[in-house]
Amino acid sequence: MFKKILSKFKTKGISGLVRAVYSRVFAPHPNKASSFATLRKFFQNKTGMEIGGASAVFTEPGLFPIYPIALRVDNCNFGNRTVWEGVIEEGHTFQFDPKKFPGQQYIAEATDLEIIPSANYDFLLSSHVIEHIANPILALTEWVRILKDDGVLVLLLPHKDGTFDHRRPVTTMQHLIEDFNAGMAEDDLTHMPEIMALHDLERDPEAGDFGAFKSRSEKNFENRCFHHHVFDTHLAVSLVDYMGLQILAVEAIRPMHILVLAQKTVNGVLPANSAYLAGSAQYRRASPFKSDHL
Repeated sequence: MFKKILSKFKTKGISGLVRAVYSRVFAPHPNKASSFATLRKFFQNKTGMEIGGASAVFTEPGLFPIYPIALRVDNCNFGNRTVWEGVIEEGHTFQFDPKKFPGQQYIAEATDLEIIPSANYDFLLSSHVIEHIANPILALTEWVRILKDDGVLVLLLPHKDGTFDHRRPVTTMQHLIEDFNAGMAEDDLTHMPEIMALHDLERDPEAGDFGAFKSRSEKNFENRCFHHHVFDTHLAVSLVDYMGLQILAVEAIRPMHILVLAQKTVNGVLPANSAYLAGSAQYRRASPFKSDHL
């Protein structure tokens, strides 16, 4: 235990150590997503890629425990050091499960995975990453490319109602399309004025006071901390549908999660997602978030 604490301190500093202790000891473990039991077959003894992470939600106590049942999980992060993971080394260093051999660690932009062959993975995981990306459609284009036919995307992202984004308007699908058509790069600061005006610092104590938050945000290309776009469940569903994926499940889960699972279709088959896009969609009735019912 002492060695683990010392290692965490060396790689992530005192703030990272405090976050790790809090999440391990005090933070309540969420119940498993209701869709996990029926969809675990897509991950059992399969090989996947995670963008960002490692993520507690994919561990055994977590929301969608894929790590324990997967054959291997590789990882891609944008830099050799991040606010969340600390120091990252390329190679077979991604320790997704203590009982399994580490996966391959890549360092690359989520929007440019040219180092990874097409149709390479059975599944792709992303937990609270897409909101940090300036060009989500470009990122998803790459993620879908490296999935095999019938491969599955697990997209977990924050619902505005449960986060410091609750004062900001939900991004429109048209805005995401315009960012893609414009070739928006990851150094974009277009949303910074809105973030400075509407970000709820009381819900984001790690950001510090306004001065510290503004300074961090101005260096977003280095740290990737702020949320370019703001999601409710309908936008998440619309984005996945726009990518031509067949939606398998949608869940809105307290305290802040949107979970969308979708499958890559074969030979250009169009997805049939009308039930998920309808105003009467089941997720709207079941969602704990007020804005999903509007």
